[in-house]
Amino acid sequence: MTNNNGECRERRFVSHGGDVWGFCRKYNIPLTEALDFSGPINHLGPSQKAIEAVEKNAKLIKFYPDPNPVELCKSIAEYVNQPDVNADNIILGNGSIELIYMITEIFSKTNFKAVVPVPSFTEYEKAALRLGGQTIYVQLQPDFSMENEKIKKAITPDTKIVSICNPHSPSGKLYLKDEVLDLVEYCQKKDVIFSIDENYIEFTDREQTETLAGEVNKYENLFVIRSVTKFYGMPGIRFGYGVAAKSLISKLLDVRQPWSINSLAGSVTLAAFSDKEFIENTKRTIVQERIRFAEQLGEIPGLQVFPSDTNFLLVKITNGKITSTKIKEETAKLGMLIRDCCTFVGLDNTYFRVTVRSDKDNQKLVNAIRKLMTT
Repeated sequence: MTNNNGECRERRFVSHGGDVWGFCRKYNIPLTEALDFSGPINHLGPSQKAIEAVEKNAKLIKFYPDPNPVELCKSIAEYVNQPDVNADNIILGNGSIELIYMITEIFSKTNFKAVVPVPSFTEYEKAALRLGGQTIYVQLQPDFSMENEKIKKAITPDTKIVSICNPHSPSGKLYLKDEVLDLVEYCQKKDVIFSIDENYIEFTDREQTETLAGEVNKYENLFVIRSVTKFYGMPGIRFGYGVAAKSLISKLLDVRQPWSINSLAGSVTLAAFSDKEFIENTKRTIVQERIRFAEQLGEIPGLQVFPSDTNFLLVKITNGKITSTKIKEETAKLGMLIRDCCTFVGLDNTYFRVTVRSDKDNQKLVNAIRKLMTT
């Protein structure tokens, strides 16, 4: 995570990709002129229906949020569209972050270990450390595939939770349902919670076949996390939801903070879910631009682009002539922010991640990186 020259001095406990506010402040760039390739947010979003819902429901802010939003949970269960998933299987959160922290709260009075295949989203580790837990890392394969037996061997009697994301971040790799369920079943036998973050699942055309949301009533240790941040382009609304068996939902409700969902979030989310044209356009556009973007980056000598099922691409520098930190610094001077991946556990300063944007924006970044790689 830190090279011999001291580059990438930031450690993993840093702000995530998408800190466009800090970026613009540092480089004195107007917010509207910055090109943010670091935060994997849908560049098309939010849905116009969602924006209209904000305006339509603005007066709701004079009320406390509904402490028991049964109708909202029912609508989300219908959106998930998996057998036997109903309102009782849904819990809401202030973005997926609250849910990631919430699931570890049920171990707050115990000494526990959390197993995290890496590289991965840093908040899984931070959530465990916050409660005095110990994180056990399991290195993924070079292509970011999981070695199930290796993960199983990392689970001990002190292990209370295993956390993964699918599709995987930061690579964009989609794990197949059967290989993930193998781990869920093993964890269930060991009385270990299996938390799976599906924040990017909607970008793939295999969402309905590979999601684990429909398995929660079979596996009471399974917790599926989603949000409207990435696909629906609404990080500012702060809305996420978890899918789990009723028994696990009950435990989570005992530790959940009151009124964490603002009065507008539910209405805006349901409006976005109903915008079929937006959903179809997003899926179609992201696939088209991702293929073109990957090809353009892959044509630059010294770069390896990993296959992705999401709206971002992980890139490895293979020629040793430049670091990801240097590329980030130089593109920043041109008003473009990329994600330097040296702060991920398990990666170093030969990896960076870029979000798929419009062809015009993507081409601008490609040209800048090509110049840096060839000079």
